[in-house]
Amino acid sequence: MSANALQRAVFERLTSETGVSALAGADRIFDGRPERIEPPYVTFGDWRIEDWSTGTEDGAEHRFEIEVWSEVRGRKQAAELADAVRKALHDAALTLPGFHLVNLRHLRTRTGRDTKSRHIRARLEFRAVLEPAAS
Repeated sequence: MSANALQRAVFERLTSETGVSALAGADRIFDGRPERIEPPYVTFGDWRIEDWSTGTEDGAEHRFEIEVWSEVRGRKQAAELADAVRKALHDAALTLPGFHLVNLRHLRTRTGRDTKSRHIRARLEFRAVLEPAAS
């Protein structure tokens, strides 16, 4: 499935990117929000897939969020970590077994305070278009 291949490639890119690991740590990137771990960390957020096929080619458009969680004290840490994530993924040439990544673009970042934890969260939305690899 293209979503699994893309998520794995994004995870590998984020864990290997020194800008992200310097701010959050390479072991602080999670599929979902972890319990009892204080920020900073990075998580995968919402993910949506839509058909992007043409008359002759199969394809899928993925819109997904990467969430950056920061300490309660302010937005600076969240902004720096969000920028590192954006730089790591925007226009990245990721390798996905079985698929060709047509493009990967950062669309927007929204930052705010989580009402439950009071931590700062930045939500980065990305758009990726994938096609099956030629056999």
